[in-house]
Amino acid sequence: MRKGQIHQVFIYILTIIVVGLILLIGYKSFGGIMKKGCDVEKATFKSTLESYISKYSSYGSFHMEPLKAPCAYQQICFVSSEKIGDSGFDSSNEIIKSSVKESIKNNIFIVKDVTDAIGFNEKIVVDNTGGIVCINNTNGYFRVNFEGLGRNVSISGVS
Repeated sequence: MRKGQIHQVFIYILTIIVVGLILLIGYKSFGGIMKKGCDVEKATFKSTLESYISKYSSYGSFHMEPLKAPCAYQQICFVSSEKIGDSGFDSSNEIIKSSVKESIKNNIFIVKDVTDAIGFNEKIVVDNTGGIVCINNTNGYFRVNFEGLGRNVSISGVS
């Protein structure tokens, strides 16, 4: 009779181990799917943004476009393309500042807890004297103004 009880304990222990492994594998898979989903959102966002920059470059055009913020990013920052490599460039965001000063070809950044560079577009011009404009996430969207300058596009935020 004792032998049967010991056998039953091993079955319970094996069941707990198998269930634990299934939960661990499921958790890791779910995390991977969420990360890939965020990567897809960022790629779609970048593609949409680049199409707007190309589409709205004709002189005198003015368009406001709400861009869905990928992965709950809090802010998007644009740096004038002519500022890349400017040693006098100043920004409160150290990653953007060092990227610009070191002539790294990035002038579109998204900010959450960390700052990610998502691209470079030579048509971007920012009107203010600092050469950078950051637009905050409002209800899941960045509301961006595109003003066509012919060859370039002036970007500003909606006030």
